[in-house]
Amino acid sequence: MKLRRKRELLKALADIPDFRNDDKITYPLNEVLFMSLFGLLKGNHTFEQLHDWMEFNSNNKIFLKLFNKKVLDIPCESTLHRILVNTDNEALEKVFVSFFSKYVKRKDIAVDGKWLNGSDVNGQYTKEEHKMIFNIFDKDSKIVLAHKFLKKGKLSEIPAFKELLKDDSFNVGGQIFSFDALMTQVDILDTINNANNKYIAKVKYNQKSLREKVKLTVSNFKAPSETYEDKELFLSEGNKSVKRKVEIYTNQDCDIVLYDSKFKNIQTIIKTTKETINSVTGEIKTTTQYIIANFKSSAKEFKNIILSHWGVETYHYHLDMLTKEDAHICYVDPFSIAILRSFAVNLYQLFFNKYKGEKIIVENVQTKKPLTMARTKRYCENSDIFISDIFEL
Repeated sequence: MKLRRKRELLKALADIPDFRNDDKITYPLNEVLFMSLFGLLKGNHTFEQLHDWMEFNSNNKIFLKLFNKKVLDIPCESTLHRILVNTDNEALEKVFVSFFSKYVKRKDIAVDGKWLNGSDVNGQYTKEEHKMIFNIFDKDSKIVLAHKFLKKGKLSEIPAFKELLKDDSFNVGGQIFSFDALMTQVDILDTINNANNKYIAKVKYNQKSLREKVKLTVSNFKAPSETYEDKELFLSEGNKSVKRKVEIYTNQDCDIVLYDSKFKNIQTIIKTTKETINSVTGEIKTTTQYIIANFKSSAKEFKNIILSHWGVETYHYHLDMLTKEDAHICYVDPFSIAILRSFAVNLYQLFFNKYKGEKIIVENVQTKKPLTMARTKRYCENSDIFISDIFEL
């Protein structure tokens, strides 16, 4: 059994400051955090489930060998809860970022916030705010590479994104950022421009002046500079078929296609037309969206960048379906357990990236169905050795 990456992680977790000042700590923080992550990978989602699972794994051979112990002390449920909610989430975040840094390219980035629904105030914690995690998603590896922690009425998505863009440790230059229309703000786009990074930004309906300028500029073209259209319909959920067309508009004589005193360096206007057909009723719905970019590329490449942005929404779906994030109640300090859930989904995703569509071997048993994210989780539920191997990718 390989232990190198697990030992590296355990050592990194040991560097997290322990909020407990007692010299005689019975339950080392790094061991509790590692076992909690292992338990999440096994499909245990709540503090109660994690505790019950730990009780039945006090003699787990993987833990005994990794921790170099003959017996494990398991905290009671209330102690486990206290440890997890009081763990320094910023320190745990550094461990998360470091562990996954080798798997990400940091070139094509999507950012999006996700409310932690289980943190919503409903009764006893009347002074607590609804919490959100702002996920920074690497489109190439399809994993989250970092988070920002938000509280309603305090730090929100826009200032969190500004902080991110000014972080020299994160910015590597030449990155392409995509985000929801909420982020199409003058200072955000200027910050991206000034850092020599790239953006594609949706033009909001309430940005009337910019939207009218974009539409007027498009109408002045005799034809798009380039068009890319799906050759066939793609099935989506709900008995619907989807077809997309992407038209781009650029100035062949200079970089700027549209001058605006506020929004600078607009080099490409992208017009997307989405046609949705209900296969049951035959109803056709057509929607048009305008997007601006501070760089030039092909229509096909812009289509791929636009579609790949939805990978962050798929990631949020996996958080809810595979780790039951929305169902997990944690009013006070939910960020550390949320980081551990992201840890679990990232590990699922990295294994899926490597063996997507293959029929793999789990504990000498040849599986009969192609690998999916859901099956990756089910294999984890049934095999500790499988989870151990996932850490070593």
